[in-house]
Amino acid sequence: MLKILGNRTFLLFFLGNIISLVGFGFNLIAFSWLVLEETGSEFALGKIMAAATTPGLILALFAGVIIDKVNRKWLLVILDIFRVFVLAVFIYNFKIDGFNLLILYPVMMLMGLGNSLFWPTAQAFVQELVDEKDYFPANALLSASYQVGSLIGASAGGFIVHIYGPIAALYFNAMAYFISAIFISLAPFKNDKPRENSENISTALSKGFLFLKDKAWVLFLGITTIMSDVAIWGALSVLTITMSKEIFNKGSWGYGLMDAMYGFGALISTIVVAIITKKFGRRKSLTWCYSIAGLCCFISPFSPTIYIAGIAYLLMGLHNNSARIIVRTLFMEIIPNNIMGRVQTIFGVYTRVMMLTSVLIAGWVTENLNPHIGMNFASAHYLIALIGIVVISKFSNFRKEIFKVKNHA
Repeated sequence: MLKILGNRTFLLFFLGNIISLVGFGFNLIAFSWLVLEETGSEFALGKIMAAATTPGLILALFAGVIIDKVNRKWLLVILDIFRVFVLAVFIYNFKIDGFNLLILYPVMMLMGLGNSLFWPTAQAFVQELVDEKDYFPANALLSASYQVGSLIGASAGGFIVHIYGPIAALYFNAMAYFISAIFISLAPFKNDKPRENSENISTALSKGFLFLKDKAWVLFLGITTIMSDVAIWGALSVLTITMSKEIFNKGSWGYGLMDAMYGFGALISTIVVAIITKKFGRRKSLTWCYSIAGLCCFISPFSPTIYIAGIAYLLMGLHNNSARIIVRTLFMEIIPNNIMGRVQTIFGVYTRVMMLTSVLIAGWVTENLNPHIGMNFASAHYLIALIGIVVISKFSNFRKEIFKVKNHA
C-alpha cells in the first residue's frame, strides 16, 4: 500500500477523496436531521432520500459512457465544484425564506446527481492509475479513504449539528468539497489512452449488456451482493438516525456515534480483509462477512444502550466493507478497464432502483409500524447477499469462473 501512496497522483486523489467524503458525511447528517426535526416524519425523510436517488437512476443510464469517454480526474473536480454551488444556493435560500420541504427535493436531486457520478468515476480512475497486480491494495486504499472520510464526517457532523445546527454542518460540507477539488486538480495526470468517440449512447451501453450476457455469473454476483450496499445507502440511511432519536433518545450526536462506529469498523476492514482472505479464501470470507453483518444489523435495535448498538455497527462495518473490497476486487480483475464504466452503468441502475425501494419501504415501515421491524427489513438485504454467495458456491461452474482468479478459493 505504501508503494501505491508513493505515486503522487494517487496520493493527491486519495486525500481529495477523503476530504470529499468528509463533506458527504456532514451532508447526510445535516439534511437528515433537518428533515426529521422540521417534519417529524420518517416517511418524509425516506422520500427525501429517494429524491436524492431518483436522478442518479436516470443518470446511471449514461454515467458509464461518460466515465469511459472523458478525463476522469477533471470530471471528479467538476463534480466537487458542482456540489459546492448547489449547497451555496440552498443555504442562501434557507437564510432568506427558512425551511421549505418542497425546495429541498430539487436540492437533494441535484446533490444526488453529483454523488451518483462521483463514486463510480473514482473507482474507474483508480483502475486507470494502478497496475493489475495492485488492484487489491488500491481497492483497499480506496475503501480506506471512503471509511476515513465517512468516519470523520459522521462523528464531527453529529456533534456540529447537535451544538450549532444543521446549517453550520452544511458550511463545512461545502468547504470540504471545495478543498477536495483543489487536491484532485493538483494531481499530475495525463490520460494518453484514446477514448471511443464514434459510437452513440445505445451502442456503447449495449457493450455492457453483451459483456454480462456472456458472463451471467458476474451479473448474478452483482445483483445479489449489491444488496449489502443497498442496506447502508437505502434502509439504514433512514433507520440509523431514527434509532438514535426514538429508541436510544440520543439525538444527532447518537446518530454520529453509530455512523462513526460503522466507519471505524469499515476502516479496520481494509487491513483485516487481506488476512482473512489469505487464510480462508474469498468465497468462505464472503459467506462469513454477510452472515455477521446481517446478524449485527438485526440485533442493534435490541441493544440495552446506544454504545452496545455502536459496537454492533462497528462489527457490521468491518464485515460489510470486507465483503465490498473482495467483490470489487473480483470485478476489477474480471471486467476490462475500457468497459468498466458501462458494466457499472447496469449495476448502477439496478442499485438505485433497489435503494429507491429500500428507503421508501424503510421510512413507511418505521413510521407506521416501528423501528425494530424496519431493522429486520434492513437485515434481509444482507440475507439476499448471503444467499447469492451460497448459490454460487453450490454450482461448480459459477464457483470456478468467479473464484478462479489467482487461485483464490
